[in-house]
Amino acid sequence: MLTIYLALIDEPSDKEKFTAVYNLYKNMMFRKAMSILHNESIAEEAVQESFLKIAKNISKISSPDCIQTRNFIVIIVRNTSLNMLKSEHSAFSDELDEDIPDMSMSVLNKVISDDGYEYLLKLIDDLDDIYSDALTLKLVMGYSSEEISEVLGVPKNTVISRVSRGKKILQKKLEEYYGEEMH
Repeated sequence: MLTIYLALIDEPSDKEKFTAVYNLYKNMMFRKAMSILHNESIAEEAVQESFLKIAKNISKISSPDCIQTRNFIVIIVRNTSLNMLKSEHSAFSDELDEDIPDMSMSVLNKVISDDGYEYLLKLIDDLDDIYSDALTLKLVMGYSSEEISEVLGVPKNTVISRVSRGKKILQKKLEEYYGEEMH
């Protein structure tokens, strides 16, 4: 199966990187997919689909063996599995598009000046997965809404909604933490 994925990649260095990612994470990805899907054949399909997404985005991975890469891969396989589960049960609907709120500069300066970046990352990580994944890809990893849409397998408007709602939740938590409103 590895050779099929490698055929999608042009650069030799990216092929080496993908091979390392494949070998490091294939078992973890399968376990994650199984924990969501509870069906071996569907979980294998989710992992295969996830590797296709990773192959398309391999140039964005700096190092195969780092926490950022691991988080990226977990996000991809989790969302691919959830999308497969959703399509099987057809119980979910697209979210509505909303404007993304801006955070005030005073609070952003406090986050930076108070060494609040780690706290912010913890807040993002503590959110529900749908918000955490979108915000991690958008704010931490710098992906565009289109790229996130492709990685998560959801419409762009859903990504925008998840980022917007996640930012609103973060805004409330930061207001509580810093004791002032962020408008």
